[in-house]
Amino acid sequence: MNKPDYWFDDDHTHAAAAVFLLTKDHRLVLQLRDDKPDIHYPGMITAFGGGAEPGETPAECALRELAEETGIQAQAEDLLRLDAVSKVDFRGHPTASVFFLLRDIDPEALVITEGTAIVLSFAEAAADPRLTDNCRRLSALIAAMLRQ
Repeated sequence: MNKPDYWFDDDHTHAAAAVFLLTKDHRLVLQLRDDKPDIHYPGMITAFGGGAEPGETPAECALRELAEETGIQAQAEDLLRLDAVSKVDFRGHPTASVFFLLRDIDPEALVITEGTAIVLSFAEAAADPRLTDNCRRLSALIAAMLRQ
């Protein structure tokens, strides 16, 4: 996609990256977030990810967060960049977020340290009201990519 490369810049004091996981049989592995009021999207379904550390690139952030939250040790070349968005987070920080896709994941091999892994078909994802707006939009984009 030819979207802007939002990241730390004059308009964004914060950045984050997230990874959508896709199984070999084309189901999504997403994160059901813990229901804690002091985190982003409590009780909602999102991709695995989190905030960037100073100096990290979007891919470095995505890979670090993925390893921390799922135990997956992937490489930057394994990630397919889906989109970048600019938003104001729940604390009021202008945040750049970059989203990636990682394919051929075995959900049984994951070691989840935050939230709960949830495996959904694309139809189930489209119907689940707990998906965040970006998660719903990008899940639909991934489904469209697979149909091509």
